[in-house]
Amino acid sequence: MLEKDKYLEKINYLIFLVIILFSQGLIAETLKLKIIKYNNDLKNSSALFLQNDGDSLEEGIIYFGIDRIKIDYTKPIKLTLILSEKKGIYTNHELRESQYFNTNKSYIKVFFKILKGDNFLDKPKMLENFVELNHDFSLNNNIYKIKIIYEYDPIKLRKIIILENNQKIEMGFYNHNNLETYEKKFFSMINPYLD
Repeated sequence: MLEKDKYLEKINYLIFLVIILFSQGLIAETLKLKIIKYNNDLKNSSALFLQNDGDSLEEGIIYFGIDRIKIDYTKPIKLTLILSEKKGIYTNHELRESQYFNTNKSYIKVFFKILKGDNFLDKPKMLENFVELNHDFSLNNNIYKIKIIYEYDPIKLRKIIILENNQKIEMGFYNHNNLETYEKKFFSMINPYLD
């Protein structure tokens, strides 16, 4: 009888382990689906942000459109970035000049894939009231480590950390606004200073 009890105890332990591992997989998959839904719902929303690269602190507002993202830096100088999956425009309002660039060959393309749910990074990790996503990759001989942190309940984008060859950029997001409507020209990539 004693041998039978040991055997049943081992079976119960194995069943318990299988249930725990399966439920953790379900929780991660549910969390992943919640984040994908949240990212899709970012369209027509905005948030204030602070950006720090270790040397300077910048602040501004980020706008999420259907296919584009507009980033208006308000301090210390007024700059605007408008980004799409394939191209972007950088405008320095103090110098009244703009420059176009290719986003398809930069880490920006990774963010568009994440927002669309095409590339979801590694499994989401639950940390207290936050969810963390990590992704490491190499592009044009540069090594990138990206960490995206979401508040869990309710899910909100809180921080993006980009480490590129030992250079670190952090963007913290707050004061989120949803269901904003933008005119089509709001995300226009036409140089605003063309005469």
